[in-house]
Amino acid sequence: MPSYNTIYHKKTKQYVWWTERDSIGIALMDPLNSVKNRFTSIDTVQTITIFYHKKADHFYTLDNASSAMTEQSELPTQFHQYLVDKAIQLGYELKPDEIGRARYFENKFEKGIKEGKAFKNRGRVTGMRSVIQHGM
Repeated sequence: MPSYNTIYHKKTKQYVWWTERDSIGIALMDPLNSVKNRFTSIDTVQTITIFYHKKADHFYTLDNASSAMTEQSELPTQFHQYLVDKAIQLGYELKPDEIGRARYFENKFEKGIKEGKAFKNRGRVTGMRSVIQHGM
């Protein structure tokens, strides 16, 4: 596996961050140090702003919670129709003579899946990244 200076070609110290085990790690990376001493902990307190995408919680069923009928979807409203299209597709699949209509609604649902994945990945960053300092 290549070292970080091979990947980033950096010769100066920089702040980096990563996610691991539901936590965010922030460190100062010095690519000129040995591998063992390359990352050091931050020793000052600073305010950071984190932008993220929340993964929606699952709905409860009526057997699990009495509030199931009052829950609201965390799915953005522009994708609600695609869920209806999937339900219609499943209904048409029960009738062998309506397979053509089932395929139509399946295609609409698949289009919604593609749009949802594109929506989910907008502005998303992962892995170790350099931190650009402003106003320090």
